[in-house]
Amino acid sequence: MLTVAPAAPLRVIQITDLHLKVQPGSRIWGVDVDTGLNAVLAHIQENHPDADFMLVTGDLVGDEPEAYERVRQRLELLQLPVYCLPGNHDFPATMSWMLRNGWVRRKRHIVTDHWQFVLLDSSFPGTPDGHLAYSELALLDTLLVTDTDRHTVVCLHHNPVSSQTPWLDTMMVSNHAALFSVLDRYPQVRAVVWGHIHAEFSARRNGVHLLAAPATCVQFKPRVPEPQVDDLPPGYRWFELYPDGALRTGVERVG
Repeated sequence: MLTVAPAAPLRVIQITDLHLKVQPGSRIWGVDVDTGLNAVLAHIQENHPDADFMLVTGDLVGDEPEAYERVRQRLELLQLPVYCLPGNHDFPATMSWMLRNGWVRRKRHIVTDHWQFVLLDSSFPGTPDGHLAYSELALLDTLLVTDTDRHTVVCLHHNPVSSQTPWLDTMMVSNHAALFSVLDRYPQVRAVVWGHIHAEFSARRNGVHLLAAPATCVQFKPRVPEPQVDDLPPGYRWFELYPDGALRTGVERVG
């Protein structure tokens, strides 16, 4: 009897909310952001050496554009492609300029044999709130309508659905209905992934995975009305994406 080996999946890692500063050892909410990032990256290198690429879903820096050089230097040590999108603590124009060459890049669209990834900018200048400009929704619609064969993962920074954490949900994507009106037209969409909430999140909507990853720095306690630091350690999300559209994912933490 002939046994056919299963097709190898595309292996992707998501990290988010690095909040790196210019000064090493800087802290937010009492947590050393460098220590958390270093621990997460070491865990990834040890446990996922066969990753095809990494997604960084926003807040690479903590309101300091000069810190992009430290982000680039640290992530380049992985020696695998790292594709980034901006969050509300980022500077999109500076990010595009600083991360334009080499292993670590700001990216809008990634295409593989069976999957595509659309990286949207949900940041809104001068506010922590999330919003998708018409140009972002138009880009998404164009990429989906012109490539119906590839399974699709849509990436952004802000949560497009309620995180069930009231203070964070004041900053979610304000025009999330417009986003889902686009996504609902395209059955090839398999997942929407984001950061921002500094916590793990998993749900389904019309068969589409809705997923957030923990931050590499401070964790926020979910389902509380006011900001509270969670005692969970930093972490990341991994994906195995198969040619037939099947998706496996999980979160690992580095306590």
